[in-house]
Amino acid sequence: MRFNILGTSVTLALFAAPLANALSAPLTPRQDLTPSAASTLLTCLKPLGSKVLQRSTSAFTAQRYAFDLRYTYNPEVIVMASSAADVQAAVKCAKASNVPVAPRSGGHSFEGYSIGGQDGSLVIDLSGISAVTVTGSKAKVGSGIRLGPLYLALWNQGGWSINAGTCPSVGIGGHALGGGFGLLARKYGLLIDRIVELEIVNADGDLLTVSATQNPDLFYALRGAGGGSYGVVTSFTILPIKPADKVTSYTYDWKLSDYAAVLRAYVNFQTTASRDIGVEMNIGPDGLEMYGIFQGAKADAAAALAPFLKAAPKPSSSDVREGRQIDAQLRFAYIANDPKDISALGLKGSNKPGDSRYTKGKSLVYPQVLKDSTIALLGKWGAKKPKGSTANYIIVDLWGGAVQDTSADATAFIHRDAHTVFEFVSEWDENPNAKPGKPDCQDCLKWMNDMYAEFLTDFNANYGPVRGYQNYIDSAIPNWLDAYYGSAVARLKQIKAKVDPSNVFRFPQSIPLQ
Repeated sequence: MRFNILGTSVTLALFAAPLANALSAPLTPRQDLTPSAASTLLTCLKPLGSKVLQRSTSAFTAQRYAFDLRYTYNPEVIVMASSAADVQAAVKCAKASNVPVAPRSGGHSFEGYSIGGQDGSLVIDLSGISAVTVTGSKAKVGSGIRLGPLYLALWNQGGWSINAGTCPSVGIGGHALGGGFGLLARKYGLLIDRIVELEIVNADGDLLTVSATQNPDLFYALRGAGGGSYGVVTSFTILPIKPADKVTSYTYDWKLSDYAAVLRAYVNFQTTASRDIGVEMNIGPDGLEMYGIFQGAKADAAAALAPFLKAAPKPSSSDVREGRQIDAQLRFAYIANDPKDISALGLKGSNKPGDSRYTKGKSLVYPQVLKDSTIALLGKWGAKKPKGSTANYIIVDLWGGAVQDTSADATAFIHRDAHTVFEFVSEWDENPNAKPGKPDCQDCLKWMNDMYAEFLTDFNANYGPVRGYQNYIDSAIPNWLDAYYGSAVARLKQIKAKVDPSNVFRFPQSIPLQ
């Protein structure tokens, strides 16, 4: 059994079923610029030459769509930036023309915000800013690189890694700025916890250095709420990780009928599990699969996992491998054609991520051990397979460990006390040559909306205010600003008003001025 794994993504993520279905509809697009205003914008951008892609050209069409082909928003123009100077020029022109700016790193926003979330944005594609340089104990990383190529580059420069997600085509930009959870988070924290400096182009087109001592308010805001609301990040300076010489990757599978006992053992394991254990659980129509990476040899992994495995029913199958960290990353990248060579992480040639380009996702953040009612819902909805779906599943991540070592007010990321985090996913049309704008799988969306409405009712009854993970951004989550940013909202608004009073960086779920 193998599930598609989205990992943690985004460049910049219910009530009764009828209302839930209405809330899943695309947001109203903005009006396009007048011909005169569009001409003024293009004149301003002219010094960037061929990096500026205009509508109705083949180059624009090739770059118009992001990862999720459901979203067909039509940008006013796309700038293929290859330097911070390109970004500066584009932002200045956008501000002068009152055009919203949409930075795009990997383009995996669950709501299409990588192309603006509306018509008429100026998309700044950062894929040309992707250099990776390790110097001493620091790595400077261009914000347009994707996780697979980044893992490969860090490994090739001395056996380094980072505590990021699994999906190889997710861009570092949105992933890092929204928090950045991955299979090393219990040992090393979130990716934002190892970012020591950023370079960002602000609303005036100035290139700023941001750190704990330079522009500290932005340093706070960008780490957790920085996905497109405050500027365009062009580089990150990260403290990379030296993984163990031997790590152990593993999968364990169970029949769906065992879900209650498996999940009870799993969530109870969170508070006692070694920080060397990184783990996720998938629940879907074909059963349950637990997978992860242990920082250590196979024998040590067996000892660390023993308390959970003794408490859970016997798995129907397992696959435990000892190897290098980079091999484990390749294993869970699920690149098409099941490559064995780590160079596949570079995503060149035929090496493509295996996820569908048509998908819908949602999330919930749970602050404590799951109630029996919640576990029952996981079994109920995991068993259903919508008509037309190529994959539907619920991922339950165990958090805790080093994620909790940073205080909730040190960064804009408020979910430090998370016990488990759910990602709800539905995918359809796995054709690698899928075309944009095909009709939605209505049964897939009904599964998602009906399921999520029941989980929300259960959450409100048992866990307090609804919380969601901003990297799985969702336009329909109730009270989204509080759900994603909670106690940080007031400070985030103040910083927004100070650094971007003209609201240059805006999209349907950007941090508002007031």
